[in-house]
Amino acid sequence: MKFVTKFTVLLAVLMLAAGCVTQRGMDSGESVPSQPKSEEATPTESTEQEDVVQDGDSVNDGTTKGESTKEPVSKPVAPPKQKVGVWVSAKKFPTHTHIGTTKFNNFTKEYSYDWQLNNTLYSTFKKAIEQNSRFTAVDISSMVEDAGALDFVMGEGNNGAFNDKQNTLRKSLLDKGIATVIIVEEAPTVAITECGTYGCSEHQSKGFGLFTRSFLGTDHYIASASFNVSIERLDKPVDILTLPLFTEFQDDALKNERVEDFTPPDNFDEITEQELAPIKNTIVNYFDRLATAVGKYLSGQ
Repeated sequence: MKFVTKFTVLLAVLMLAAGCVTQRGMDSGESVPSQPKSEEATPTESTEQEDVVQDGDSVNDGTTKGESTKEPVSKPVAPPKQKVGVWVSAKKFPTHTHIGTTKFNNFTKEYSYDWQLNNTLYSTFKKAIEQNSRFTAVDISSMVEDAGALDFVMGEGNNGAFNDKQNTLRKSLLDKGIATVIIVEEAPTVAITECGTYGCSEHQSKGFGLFTRSFLGTDHYIASASFNVSIERLDKPVDILTLPLFTEFQDDALKNERVEDFTPPDNFDEITEQELAPIKNTIVNYFDRLATAVGKYLSGQ
């Protein structure tokens, strides 16, 4: 009986001791931090992810900036066209110059038909010059009143020199981009030359239009392009029309051409514009040929 009692007491002590140990384990377990969940990132992983995001943003920013700062491709700019100044002076009406058998039969008169030759000749040169896209024609008639002011070059061919008296105007035109000028001024020309036993005689046409010559029943009808023409460069002293290529255009015989199909009226005082048309056409044809030659010369510079 005593043995049972002692065993019971011992068992109770052991149970109390086990309860204390368990309580201490529980108390100490409360202070142990819980394990991190698998979904939550560690500080190191968060830092690495932020670096990746920042690097990605940098790449995107670099691409955007590169695209925004890219310069647009500009189209090629064509060089400015070279300007050719054209100055034309012709009176309004055509002239009829007649040389008869004696000086008492001679006369000069005008016919009141407006040929608008100033506009026609300017347009003729403009068309020929602008066949080449590098050039453009400019009417300088309003800039200069007198053709004498356009006398820029002295001498012939490539051996010319600039006229110092016209340097101011020449430089002014160059500043406007005009490097060549064409001057067409109405002036008397030798329409016909007759030679005989006692030598040769020249008969002048007093202006553009019709020239007629009657001698002992023989009549000649001539279309007279009675103009002085000069084509001068302003960048270097060259009078283009004195070059060998243009020699024929300076010959008065070419400026005054016989018109075989001209039908004279019964009375020249009553000549019609239609009857004068072959004369006008022949004059314009002379300038067509000259303008074409000038256009080719400029294109070959």
